[in-house]
Amino acid sequence: MFQLYKKRNFSALINDTFIFFRVSGKNYFRNYIIINGGMMLLLLLLIFLVSRIFFENMFSGMGSPESQQMLNDYFNANTGFFIAAGVVCGILVLLLTITNYSYPVLYLSLAEKNEKPTSREVLGLFKKKIGKILLFALLSLVTFVPITIIVGLFGMLMFAILIGIPVAIILFAALSNWIFLSFYDYLNTDKGYFAAMGTGMRMLFKNFWPHMGSTAIIYVIISIAQSILSFIPYMIGIVIMLFGSNGKMDNENISLLGILMLITFMLYFVLAFFLGNILMVNQGLIYYSCREDNERHTLHSDIDLIGTDFE
Repeated sequence: MFQLYKKRNFSALINDTFIFFRVSGKNYFRNYIIINGGMMLLLLLLIFLVSRIFFENMFSGMGSPESQQMLNDYFNANTGFFIAAGVVCGILVLLLTITNYSYPVLYLSLAEKNEKPTSREVLGLFKKKIGKILLFALLSLVTFVPITIIVGLFGMLMFAILIGIPVAIILFAALSNWIFLSFYDYLNTDKGYFAAMGTGMRMLFKNFWPHMGSTAIIYVIISIAQSILSFIPYMIGIVIMLFGSNGKMDNENISLLGILMLITFMLYFVLAFFLGNILMVNQGLIYYSCREDNERHTLHSDIDLIGTDFE
């Protein structure tokens, strides 16, 4: 059974993140797909259909004087469809975002007592905590979002100065760490929102460099994996087009390139949700490591086990 409550240094936080998925990944992602898979497939289908219609109509008349007018007429005639599709996509993205960030928190909470929580248990806890989840999101609009905007603008300035890049990375990682630790504490305790924010801040600075550093490393690993995996189909498509058409880019090839870009975007989108679980589990291990420092769960468990071998 994977040990959640455990004191962890920098290397342990990274290693245990991947050990968790090696030990519990099969059950974790099976439940994740059961809960999120339907919404994700529906969203991808809508994106593909709408974008395919867009690309086909955009490139079908390319080169003709009437092409722009044809495109305008098409969108004017189907305004209701595109608005409805946009609203549905927006709702699905919102629901997926809520469940995607909540699922790791709820799963680890259940895993404290049950090594393999079921999707029914996760959904039951989600229904129980939905009020707190929505309240956290709403209150974050007036707390974490303004702070994120300020840090983001300052980070962009730092990125413009090469020597400021490490400072920007530290700020982004620390802010993410603070937000996620606050979220974990808010859902796992009876504390109010601002009390959880305070706890998250204290946990961040309790062991700042290992916590911030492991968060930054996980971000880098996810970004590299996401970029490589999502860029592969795009590169394959370009190679096929160039060698299959003697380097000529006609309307058909341009339309195919648009579809390949769409598939690349969809793959990037899916990977963002799936790989985001790695970061959230890493934050969970930081959270339970901090609680172990304060509450000594491992010591209490060892004391409870004394004498059980003689029963």
